Amino acid sequence: SRRVSPPRRAATRADARARRPPPRASAESRPRPSEVAMVVLGGMRLRLLDSDDDDDDDVAAPSTPENPRKPSDALPAEAFLATKRAWLDMYNNRVTVPANCRDPKTSRRLALIQRLLPDELVVEIFARADPRSVSRAACACRPWRVLARSEIVWRAACHRAWAPRESRDVTARIARERHRGSFRRMFFDRARVRTEGLYVSRNTYVKPGFTDLEHGVKGAPVHLVTYYRYIRFFGNGEFIAKTSPTKVGVAHKQMREKKTALGDDTVVHGFYSLPCDGDESRLHLASAPRIRADSTFTTTHYWLRLRGTHPGASNRLDFVKLASVDDDEDAPAPTEEAWREVDDPSLAYRRSCGYDARAYDGTAAVRELSRGLNTLVFVPWEDAVDHVLNLGTREMDFYVTG
Repeated sequence: SRRVSPPRRAATRADARARRPPPRASAESRPRPSEVAMVVLGGMRLRLLDSDDDDDDDVAAPSTPENPRKPSDALPAEAFLATKRAWLDMYNNRVTVPANCRDPKTSRRLALIQRLLPDELVVEIFARADPRSVSRAACACRPWRVLARSEIVWRAACHRAWAPRESRDVTARIARERHRGSFRRMFFDRARVRTEGLYVSRNTYVKPGFTDLEHGVKGAPVHLVTYYRYIRFFGNGEFIAKTSPTKVGVAHKQMREKKTALGDDTVVHGFYSLPCDGDESRLHLASAPRIRADSTFTTTHYWLRLRGTHPGASNRLDFVKLASVDDDEDAPAPTEEAWREVDDPSLAYRRSCGYDARAYDGTAAVRELSRGLNTLVFVPWEDAVDHVLNLGTREMDFYVTG
């Protein structure tokens, strides 16, 4: 029998003829170079040709002698399409944590105080606390660390730190001109006097014994004497100072409140200022006159250099000069060489061992003291009881600061 081809084969050949590519366009129908558009998209250059579809109204018809193309219908030679990049809008903008943006899954992992208090209230609490407490709270968790970096917190801290020296407008201007408008950066880079504790120096010297042949006393013991200098600053520009053998764990109770400290006759009270314009690390402390029964008086002057062992610490006070002045005598201000000498790293060791001690003349009208000038260390109130300065001479004979 004769085999008949299925009709599907004929349909397939017809489809193949339909899928054949169209013949190439002639040279007259190709687009001219002026009809090619260059488009820049996201840094890439693309060529767009005129479409062959006559029904497309967006592309102009080819130019012919019968129908010449108008200049307005010509495609642009080059175009730029800007790509929207969201991260470019975040440059030079301080991003803060929005309030009440925690999802239920995150809120379950937070502590009870974080779920109950909104972020605005936590920032207000941080702004009223001291910087030491804020830094400790920032170590508790990540949300508090973000909130502790708020400019509201550090603006309040800067206003409290430099209130005795300048107004709030001056503090804001210095932050804007010198610290790129950041109060937090200014707080860590600028020297400041700390008021949430004591500045303490531990001074030790050797008191030799004597031999009395008349009474048969031989080989008298040698004493190692230790005493402390305390300086306490207040936010209004006042200070109180005291020299005592009492350890820090006991003396801080009296020095914490000004009213309690001024009840002791051995406590010196006065005001502090900046003797040199432009250098905020130099301090001059002048005590109030102590009037005697014969109407004469004595004023004590301290010249100190403020520094820190790490950024934002301001935890060291180096003695430059200490003098007592009677009546209306001029105070002996230190020279520039004396201020530069404080930077000598061996000076603290020489002072602690008493190598530079000079004889003291108690009859002079202006008396400069060369003993007991060890560097003062800042001790916060909460560390006063357990601080290393409370150790006796059996555990620590000399204390040399860094």
